[in-house]
Amino acid sequence: MSDRHYFKELRLQQFRGLLAVFRTGSFSSAARELKITKASVWQQVRALESEFACSLVECMGRTARATEEGLRLAKLCAPLVEGFDSLKNSFAADREETPLSVATSPGCLTYELRGAIENIRVRFPSTHLIFHDRNSPAAIDLVEAGTADVAVAARFDDWPAKASLDFLPLTQHPFALAAPKGHPLLKKRQIQLSDLVDHPLLLPGPTANCRPRLERMLRSELRWDRLRIVLECSFPSSLLEYVGTGLGIAITPVPSALIGPHPNRPPSPQNRLPSAVVLRDLSPILGSEPIFYIRRRGWNESPVARAFRESLLPPTDRP
Repeated sequence: MSDRHYFKELRLQQFRGLLAVFRTGSFSSAARELKITKASVWQQVRALESEFACSLVECMGRTARATEEGLRLAKLCAPLVEGFDSLKNSFAADREETPLSVATSPGCLTYELRGAIENIRVRFPSTHLIFHDRNSPAAIDLVEAGTADVAVAARFDDWPAKASLDFLPLTQHPFALAAPKGHPLLKKRQIQLSDLVDHPLLLPGPTANCRPRLERMLRSELRWDRLRIVLECSFPSSLLEYVGTGLGIAITPVPSALIGPHPNRPPSPQNRLPSAVVLRDLSPILGSEPIFYIRRRGWNESPVARAFRESLLPPTDRP
C-alpha cells in the first residue's frame, strides 16, 4: 500500500489552474484570470503531470492546448472544482431565492425562454433574473468563466469540446428563407440555393456562429462572388426586420415557433413575424442549428435554477 497522501499532493488549486489553461488557451491568460503569477500556474500543471505521469498540456508558441490525457483529466476534475467553488452559493440558495443569470441570444430570450420566465415569476415572485444578450460562442464562454450560471445557445458538432460543461439538447433552429410577401421565390414549389443569386441577400454576419457552416454550404453549390450581399447582421431578428422593409431576402436560422407550432407552447403575439415577412423552411437542404441548455459540470443548482431548467426541458430529457 502506498504511503502517499493524495489529499496533500493533489490540491484543488492545481486542478483549477489546469482548467484555466484549457479555458483561456495560455498560461499567461490563466494567470491573469486566477490573479496569480504565470510561474505559479506552470508549477500547478507540472505538479499534476508529475503525479499522473503523463503530458497534460501541449505548448505551441504562446498558446497551450489539452492533450488527449489532459482532456480526460479535465472531464473528471471539472465537476469537483465547480462543485467546490459553488458551495457557498448553494448553501445560500437553501435559505433564499438567489439570482439566476442566463446568457442567451435575443431570439432565444424572446421565444424559447418565454414560458420558463413566466413560470419562474409565478413560483419565485421575488427572485432576480439576469440576462446577458450574447451570440452563442460568447454565451458559452460566460458560463465557462462563471460569469453566467447557465446559457441557452447554439453549438454545432464541429466546435471544440468543452470538458467543463454539460450540453443538454433543447431544440433546433431550422435554416429558413425570409422574404417579403409576394416575393417571386415564395411561388416556387422547391427553392434551390442557385435561386439566391438573382436577389439582394441578407446574411448572418461574419461573427455569427452559423456563418461558417452556411457559407461553406453556399460555396459548395454556387459561386460566392455571384451573390448580391447587401447586409450582414449577427441577430436573426434584425435580419427579419430589414427583410420587412424590402431590402432583400435573408437566409438565417430562426426559432421553430416562427415556422410552425411549438410543441410546448400555444401560439401567442410574441411568436409572430414582422407583418410583411414570410418564412420558408430550408432545413431539408441547409439543416438546422442545434440549441442547448448549458451549465457547468458539478454546478449545484439553486431551486430557481432547477425550476428554470425543468420548465425548458421535456421530462424525458431531464438529467
